[in-house]
Amino acid sequence: MSLKITEPQNEAELLAQKEITFRGTADSNINKVEIYADDRWLLGRTQTDSGKWSLSYPFNTAGHREIVAKGFDSDNQLIASDEIWIFLKKAPIDLTIQLTANFQLWEFVKSGTADRHNIDNTPTPREIENIQKLCKQIIQPARDALGPLKITSGFRSSALNKFVGGASNSDHRQGYAADIIPVNVRTKTFAAWVAKNCKFDQVILEFGTLENPNWIHVSAAPRNRGEVLRATSGINGTTYTRITL
Repeated sequence: MSLKITEPQNEAELLAQKEITFRGTADSNINKVEIYADDRWLLGRTQTDSGKWSLSYPFNTAGHREIVAKGFDSDNQLIASDEIWIFLKKAPIDLTIQLTANFQLWEFVKSGTADRHNIDNTPTPREIENIQKLCKQIIQPARDALGPLKITSGFRSSALNKFVGGASNSDHRQGYAADIIPVNVRTKTFAAWVAKNCKFDQVILEFGTLENPNWIHVSAAPRNRGEVLRATSGINGTTYTRITL
């Protein structure tokens, strides 16, 4: 029995983080085709149509990947297979993307730590969507009301988050959070405005004093808990206390 992957070609160089369509041909006895990565991870399954088949899948990570197509008959018995290798390259990201009227992507990606230690801090398309949600839901409305805002820390890639000791489930890691210092008003004023006017998951007054925190952490994570916290440092590490503004 014959099963063939016709697209993409073997050893094709393709962009990760974009949907890739696999196409092929199959003998008439093959009813179903399953596609696997590295002969382990099922990417999906599709029915054949007049001896042809196709299936699309978006890869999130770069690297050299083995793609295996498996053909099954009407009794669900494996009767044919084919394989190719593809090389996935990271898609270039335009850091000048305008997220909202006053904010571009680079403001949430820049990191002195990443630059000094050669750490890739490039977000995926899904993480860029999360950063844009944060801008639209909290940061741009606050900027419209209070004036310019400085983003001191935004998105953190997995490598950067690990390097700085961030929690594995940090909202910074997924692009939902940023640390902000307002230019024209006090940090507490900014925190109080967000707490009163925005839908949010967390507003954290970080270190400094209650009246003058060093910066404000804001999060637009989907949980939308509406938590207002104060972070203080002590001999046992950082303590988070719920407060009311």
